[in-house]
Formats: sequence, C-alpha cells, structure tokens
Amino acid sequence: MAKEREILTAGLIELGLDPFSGIVAAFDLYRAELKKWNRVHNITSITGDEEIVIKHFLDSLLYLKAMPQGEVVLCDVGSGGGFPGLPLAIARPDIRVTLLEPARKKAAFLKQIRRLLALKNVEIIDCRAEELTDSEFDVVATRATFSVGEMLDKAGRLIKKGGVMIMSKGPGYEEEIKLLPDSYKAEVIPVSPPYAGMTRNLIVIRRD
Repeated sequence: MAKEREILTAGLIELGLDPFSGIVAAFDLYRAELKKWNRVHNITSITGDEEIVIKHFLDSLLYLKAMPQGEVVLCDVGSGGGFPGLPLAIARPDIRVTLLEPARKKAAFLKQIRRLLALKNVEIIDCRAEELTDSEFDVVATRATFSVGEMLDKAGRLIKKGGVMIMSKGPGYEEEIKLLPDSYKAEVIPVSPPYAGMTRNLIVIRRD
C-alpha cells in the first residue's frame, strides 16, 4: 500500500471512521483529480500526496468532532478545492452538503468530483455566501482564512436558530471570540490532526 493510503487508513481509524475499501478508493480518486486540475487551474498550494491526505482530507474530517448529532445539513463557505465539505460528504453520506464557491474553475472542479464519486448528498452553488438567499443550515463551516467576525458578517444569517458555525483556528482566536455579539456563544475544541504534529482549535459558534 502506498504511504499516503497508509496514512489515510490510519487517520480514518484514529478519527473513529471505518476505512472500508470504497472510502479509501474515493479519496484516492479525489486526490488524483485534484493534482490533475491543479496543474492547470491552481486549485490548491498543497500538491504532495501525503500533504493532501494530511492537510486537506484528515484536517477536514476533524470537523466531525464538532458536528451535531443526527441528520445534518451543512454549508461549506468558500469551499475552494472542496474543504472541508467534500471529505465530510465522502466519509458521512448521511450529511447533506452544500458547497459555496464563487470561482468558476474551482466550482467546475467540485462538480467534476461530485460526478466522478456519484455524491448524491452534495450540491454546488457558484456564488458568495452574501448572495445566497432563503437558505438556512444546521452547520455553516469554512476552512477559508476569514476572521470569526468576517465569517459571521458573510454567513451568520445562513445558520439556523440553534445551529452552529465551525471554523478551524490557530493561535490568536481569543481576541476574535471576544468580539462576538451577545446572540452567539463560542466553544473551543482543541484537536490534533493525525500525522500533523500540531494542535488546532475548532471554534464552534452557536446561534441562540
């Protein structure tokens, strides 16, 4: 087994997911297609096989640690190469995922992955969060480099009452949380991505 597949399989197990052959094959195809498109369209700056597995796939799956129980409808804001939404949709077919990506080439890439993997639980909309109307989600998530305040301005209205926003942050998140409006409450969940040798913080913001 190639090293990147070993890392993926071990990482899935560490995250409590079943690394059955179908899920590993799906991530293999996703990785290969990402590298292919990246040569022309610059989808991501991360290009090595092991890096893609660790820094994109497994890092995205960490969001499951903050996910509400039961059926979930999730919106991935500024999805880019599909992170975190596509790995979540692959690993958890019961999660309904909407990917918001305004860049047409990246949106085309996301549609190609959806087609190749036959992901019936994924919808792709090529627009900004500010342009989406009449939609609410149980979870609004992003791996884009927005501050907490910027993310709330862009997509706070997309969170259902009682829903959550999930962001991944390194050091310095405390000052961002202090500026939250009274109608939002923050929880911080420290997580360690498999094989990454570091700690991240999932910032879970609840809308009362």
